[in-house]
Amino acid sequence: MLAGFVGTVVASGLLLRGAWDLWAQSVVLLGLLAASSAWLCARLAAGWLPRPGSKLLAWAAALAVLSALSAWMSPVPAYSRPAWAAACVGLALFPFISVLDFEGRARVERFLRAAGWALVLLAVYQRLGGETRPAAAFLNQNAFAGAILLLLPIAARAEDWALAGGLLLCLWWARSVGAWLGLAVALIAHRRAVGTAAFWLGSATGFVGLVAMYAKLQSAETLHRVEWWKAAWRMAAQAPWLGLGPGAYAYALPSHAPVKPELSSLFAHQHLLETAAERGWPYALLWIAGLVFLLKPASPSRRFGPAAALVHGLVDYALSVPGVFWLFCASTALAVPESGRSVNVPLRWRPVLCAVILAAAGACGASVWRSWSADRLRAQGIVAVREGRLDDATAKLAASEALFPHPEAARLRAELLLSTRGAEGAAEAAEHLKRAIALDPYRASNRVLLDAIGLAVAPPAPETR
Repeated sequence: MLAGFVGTVVASGLLLRGAWDLWAQSVVLLGLLAASSAWLCARLAAGWLPRPGSKLLAWAAALAVLSALSAWMSPVPAYSRPAWAAACVGLALFPFISVLDFEGRARVERFLRAAGWALVLLAVYQRLGGETRPAAAFLNQNAFAGAILLLLPIAARAEDWALAGGLLLCLWWARSVGAWLGLAVALIAHRRAVGTAAFWLGSATGFVGLVAMYAKLQSAETLHRVEWWKAAWRMAAQAPWLGLGPGAYAYALPSHAPVKPELSSLFAHQHLLETAAERGWPYALLWIAGLVFLLKPASPSRRFGPAAALVHGLVDYALSVPGVFWLFCASTALAVPESGRSVNVPLRWRPVLCAVILAAAGACGASVWRSWSADRLRAQGIVAVREGRLDDATAKLAASEALFPHPEAARLRAELLLSTRGAEGAAEAAEHLKRAIALDPYRASNRVLLDAIGLAVAPPAPETR
């Protein structure tokens, strides 16, 4: 059961557009909560619980707590809290996978191979349909390339050479220089395991990749990355302990980089800098130190994928996509030796612990459902505005904010008031705009609109929670 739901979580994250959308993240989160609570209660009923290693469990828990503090103290909590919940799925995979035996891990890898085949076949279909750079189920080829780097060693361990060949073909189509460099570095670093021929192939690939990178040094693509990295560094310097919150980079970028349309980006395209900017340096250093601790003693075939993905993450954002991040966490957790430990639970404590687990899962599930419902209502409100159903739009947005306050909903309510009631609704619209500013202090147009209606006041300090 445990291997089945772990494999389903990671595979579905890849196939649901990398779990890019909030609805996909919510579906996976709700499924994980339901399956994990059922499994834990079943183990309690049997009288024993598998126990992850103490160091691994403490590391994953510390990361979850640090990122939770970052999300709750974020100046943009409406964006950071859902991003934190999605990241916790990846962190939860470490203790879950660590208690799986050999057969359970093999079952997880079968799920991942099936997802890899689905991605390859979809990419081939897209290529035959005329797309020169198919992205399979992902929104971008670079995210697909990051997933390929992690799926390749899984195919190789199973000696599924057809899948490995298909993944390499898709990597060629993706044209991601960073991904090819990641593959080359992993081949070179694991010379003894991959063999001399693969080592020299990696060296040649790395050389070509470096030449391609040198040719792009003065390109807009490279210059934009430099600006994004500088902005991430400034964010990390501004909030070194907790960062600006998971997922906050895109919203804080206009305040930390030149305001140019071409510099707009959701990600920093550099995993360590983005992690430090959003979650703080303590989290970033603990994250990297833990990965080194877990991967260093692992076999080369287990280290290969995470190492290649981390090199790719130095110049790209694949690890910022939830589905790829979950695959990375699963690949790293599979490198951890089986825990082999268990805890005997006294009979009198079993119903109590089961009730606590179900209550905690229910509370977390209700929070996820509330956030998802608010997102759906907000989307319905936007559609109603476009169709001219303004009263319906107002009701939908108000219901959305009642479930989960959001700066976009607050701004839209202000705009609706101004368009329907004019000067009479200015005072109420100003209150909505103040709330939008408190929930997202980086969006300058909210203050401009507040000034435009003649009710400009000093914007409140960013709300910290």
